[in-house]
Amino acid sequence: MNENNNLFHNDNDFSKLVKKARRKSLMKNIVISLSVSLLLFAGFFWLGTFLMYKKVDDEISYDYAIQSIQGANVQYMGSWYNYTPFSASVTTETKKIVAGVPVPWGNHEKVFSIFGSSRLIQSNFVTGTGNSEDERIPVYFQGERMIEFYTPNRNYAFLPDDRPLLDDIGENKMVEMAFSFDAVYSIEEVQNRFATQLNWYWVDAGLTDVQTEEAEPIFGNDAYGFLQNQDSVESANGFIQQIKWLQEEQGDFQEEANRLYDSMTNNGQNDLAPEKLGIIGVVVTGTPEELKQFNDAQMIRAAVLGVTADEY
Repeated sequence: MNENNNLFHNDNDFSKLVKKARRKSLMKNIVISLSVSLLLFAGFFWLGTFLMYKKVDDEISYDYAIQSIQGANVQYMGSWYNYTPFSASVTTETKKIVAGVPVPWGNHEKVFSIFGSSRLIQSNFVTGTGNSEDERIPVYFQGERMIEFYTPNRNYAFLPDDRPLLDDIGENKMVEMAFSFDAVYSIEEVQNRFATQLNWYWVDAGLTDVQTEEAEPIFGNDAYGFLQNQDSVESANGFIQQIKWLQEEQGDFQEEANRLYDSMTNNGQNDLAPEKLGIIGVVVTGTPEELKQFNDAQMIRAAVLGVTADEY
């Protein structure tokens, strides 16, 4: 009888040891699993964050390149970044410089996710008021008039000429005006005629073909061209280099960059060089009196008033 009791006692002890070992093994496996999971999560989080930061840098560089060739007299003035553990947002300020006076032209905000997506938050919209029977309804953006361009050779229901409005604008104002030409001109020809007030060149990007149907004007934000710096040839070279760079980059604008290149080189038959660029319009800025010197310029087909700003 005592031997049987000792046997059962020993079995109980052994069972307890087995259960204890199992608990230790289970706890050990749980700790290992949690540690591996945490390491994997940290690794994926670090990789996702790294790729998100890279995407931010790549897309902002890409957007800056596009802006440098698109948008009449519009400049990116800088960006500020806001990072969270799972996202990032980049807000870029844009302005127009009207005879030395900076005028806010809206902000572009992009939100990036750690999961690889990005989206543009659109907060600036074009507005216009008028009657359907009006020959033309001025369009406003950021509370200022938006310039429009009219290509040579195309048919329009109405070609505006806002130069008479200069008589009604006070001399303490700085004015932006877009001139659309009646033909294609060289950079040198345009420089010689508008040098003193010239801010931006509108480049022919395949828009000079004769069109029988009634065409629509091109808003300034959608026009292609480049800013006038101290050296117009250097500015044109910068425009060309950005198009070539955008052709090489895998992005949403690559196809359009290829179209621009083909259009300006006759499908690669000509070199893309400053002297080969066709200029079909400009943006000029200055006081109303300074811009009146162009009232009799024969090469101007249409003239559209843009931003007006106080001199002081």
